[in-house]
Amino acid sequence: MKFAIRLWSAAVDLLLDAVLGLTWFVLVTTLLATSLGTVPAAGVGVVLLIATTALARGVSAVERARASALLDMTIPTPHRRRTRVDGRWRPVAQAFTDLADPTTWRLLVHTLVSTVLGWGFLGIVLFGPWVVGAAADGDVPGLPQGTSGAVLASIVVVVAVVLWVWGAGTLDRYLAPVLLGRSRTVELEQRVDTLADARQGAVDAAAAERRRIERDLHDGVQPRLVTVAMKVGMARSRLDADPEAARALLDQAHREAKDSITELRQLARGIHPAVLTDRGLDAALSAVASRTPVETSVRVDLARRLSPELEAVLYFAVTEALTNVTKHADASRCQVVVEDVPGGVRAVVTDDGRGGADRGRHPGGGLSGMHDRVRSAGGTLRTDSPVGGPTIVTVEVPCAS
Repeated sequence: MKFAIRLWSAAVDLLLDAVLGLTWFVLVTTLLATSLGTVPAAGVGVVLLIATTALARGVSAVERARASALLDMTIPTPHRRRTRVDGRWRPVAQAFTDLADPTTWRLLVHTLVSTVLGWGFLGIVLFGPWVVGAAADGDVPGLPQGTSGAVLASIVVVVAVVLWVWGAGTLDRYLAPVLLGRSRTVELEQRVDTLADARQGAVDAAAAERRRIERDLHDGVQPRLVTVAMKVGMARSRLDADPEAARALLDQAHREAKDSITELRQLARGIHPAVLTDRGLDAALSAVASRTPVETSVRVDLARRLSPELEAVLYFAVTEALTNVTKHADASRCQVVVEDVPGGVRAVVTDDGRGGADRGRHPGGGLSGMHDRVRSAGGTLRTDSPVGGPTIVTVEVPCAS
């Protein structure tokens, strides 16, 4: 019974292979050839290339769903290589990245193989009756009198159909996860690249943080402490001759010392705020939003509390984005949304400012620091900021389920 069900499902799958496989192959290859041929023509082919790679991803999703329904197998979605280009040219760069991705070419191979298997099945089914009709005249030697050659031909055709359906279905069942799923080699290469990029991001983020702390200490706390030491020394030298002046100097030194303590606390809060550790990401971001001059709303929609490392990455990325909004965006409103996405967490900061944010124009600025920090967690940062606004900063970091 199980064999019969599997045979019928394989037959239906081969029929769809004949129709869909040919359709997909002709459509994708035609669009691909047209887009590549017209790229030099004022970039017309670029639009077709973007559409072609998008179609290829859609076809791959349809084929994986069909394999799940008819072949009773789950094919994991292959990892998509992401371009590192930001800004208005990102869709174009992503299209060429998709074109170079082996996943796209494996899909084309799958559509070609599906077409061959499907039309082989259709060929046997369509030409089988013709073979039976051609063998209908005359008796078959060695068989009872009156046995027509059509009977033997029918048996041969049926056996051929069963063998083709079983063999082609088995081959399709084997090739589908190989050509439509995740390539082990590519997956390992991408994992190595991701880890290397995350390691470099951690190094860059740590170096930038160290420079920031050094700058804050040198420009802020250190001069205050030097002033305190000088005033205490002056007060000590005047203590006997002019006690009132010494008292005034000690009062000034006391105020400077308290200001230094406040500045050190703010510096420590910049390293890791206590509210983030005690109350989590929602409370910490709400506290930052309340101190932001631009009207800012915060929505954190997470099913569970994240690890301290991921909370810190998201907190500082959003904080830096809000700082950029305050300094450069000339915005009146800002919105922060943090939510779960498949495989990770996404934070989106949107403002209605003048736009024009570009990490490439300010390689040492806040966006570069955000990018390094997010890279250290294996995540991605995208900036969509056309001139005139709005600006949308999207941070995605993976997390274990």
